[in-house]
Amino acid sequence: MRARVVPWAVASPLVVVGVVALAQRLFEGPPSLATLLAALCGGLVSALLLLLLAVRSAERVDEEARQRQDLLDAALRQALHDPLTDLGNRQLFTDRLQHALARRGSRGCAVLYLDLDGFKKVNDTHGHAAGDAVLIEVAHRLRAAVRPEDTVSRFGGDEFAVLCEDLADDLTASRIAERVVSSIADRPVTVGPDRSLSITPSVGIALASDEGDASKLLRRADAALYRAKEGGKARSELFDEHMQAQAVDASQTEVDLAMAVEQGQLRLHYQPIVDLTDGHVQGVEALLRWQHPRRGLLHPGDFVPLAERTGLIVPIGQWVIREAWRTLSEWYAREGDDCGFTVSVNVSPRQLAGGQLLDAVAAEQPPGAAGGALLVEVSEELLVTDANAGFSTLHALRMMGVRVGVDDFGRGVSSLSHLQTMPVDHVKVDRHFIAGLGRRRQDEAVVAGIIGMARNMGVGVIAEGVETPEQLGALRRMGCDAAQGFLLAHPGPVLDLDRALPEATTGMLHDVLDLDRASGDLGARAAARPALTGDTAAR
Repeated sequence: MRARVVPWAVASPLVVVGVVALAQRLFEGPPSLATLLAALCGGLVSALLLLLLAVRSAERVDEEARQRQDLLDAALRQALHDPLTDLGNRQLFTDRLQHALARRGSRGCAVLYLDLDGFKKVNDTHGHAAGDAVLIEVAHRLRAAVRPEDTVSRFGGDEFAVLCEDLADDLTASRIAERVVSSIADRPVTVGPDRSLSITPSVGIALASDEGDASKLLRRADAALYRAKEGGKARSELFDEHMQAQAVDASQTEVDLAMAVEQGQLRLHYQPIVDLTDGHVQGVEALLRWQHPRRGLLHPGDFVPLAERTGLIVPIGQWVIREAWRTLSEWYAREGDDCGFTVSVNVSPRQLAGGQLLDAVAAEQPPGAAGGALLVEVSEELLVTDANAGFSTLHALRMMGVRVGVDDFGRGVSSLSHLQTMPVDHVKVDRHFIAGLGRRRQDEAVVAGIIGMARNMGVGVIAEGVETPEQLGALRRMGCDAAQGFLLAHPGPVLDLDRALPEATTGMLHDVLDLDRASGDLGARAAARPALTGDTAAR
């Protein structure tokens, strides 16, 4: 702008003088000196005004250009950096990783993938402001722990990644990972004037081999991180070929699991829950199975953890609820509204956290008595860690006529306080304590305490994992309401249960539990049962 306007401003006085002289020459003869001087002064004045206007316009244009550039720079930085920690984000990290793999040559390159152990409890217990303070401090410590040339990024939540280039050998990456763990774990993080928290990270390390696939290297680092957490957390783990085989198997299992619902490969097996006062079956627990086309019948432990990590547990959980409603509708249509049976289903943290659970329950809920016979069970750990978030969902379920139970009760540290506020119909005593009945007095004291507490609060008690007559006898003496386990019945498909249900509706399941016989007869009958299968841990 200035380059175009300023030359014209400088030359304009001479132009004015020339125009005036030419006009007088044509109409009045040669111009006088006074006329030329007057024209020159007017030209100078107009030149100064034009120059001032040009400078002002140029400054305004330059300022607008600077503002636009600043906005573009800010937008670019926002697109590539985390606003909380000012670290690079996933997009920036992936771009730098791709360039690093392309130019690494003979030098080593590695990705460190880490998250903070138990970080969710920080937000739940101390608030999100404390969680943000922890993330900011962790970002500072990560920058200090790695080399200046390394790239540190935050992927979201409590997940961070470090790109290590120009490594002299493979051990260098492990040494950097050890410094990262120590920098975070060795000193508490201050989150308030009088409050500090001990934070530990788990780190997965993946070394770049011949391939230049950035996404594959990140997946390997993630697999190593998962192994580090399995190994006890607060540690680092280097990806190896065994993990590669596991990662490939998990990837294939994930693909298969995604198709399992639509291809009808999932199954529900039902285990009766027996009332210990008169022996009738008061309900069943629905246990998930996967009829894999190549691997046969799989129990939850073989695929539910993967479903939790990938989010597939949500559609699977919706299928389980649909099947439970369908089963209840059929049973109540056949046995009548006084049937009284319930079906218990387990729900995951993902289901409880989102709105999918309420939608799934409402979508298929049958009318009449069957619509009030579904029992949703949540783990006690989930009840403790997500008390605030879970309360509204559980309360909404109760308003819909769905009953609520707490599974694996007794493990948590805040059981009593949360039971007093949560809308709960019954608790299931953790099988660890049931296994100790008749052998460990401490376990008997715990079970007796849970039963007494629940009775005072008007909450039912179910013992799970009952496998011996001694356990059953102890539970009956303590006044436990109901029980389930291999001593009473193994889980089975719905067709097998259909044959047992008509007899159960008469009030007694004589071939399973005879309350009139001595415990010795119970022991003889238990010894004659088939050997226990892998269902013990299949929940």
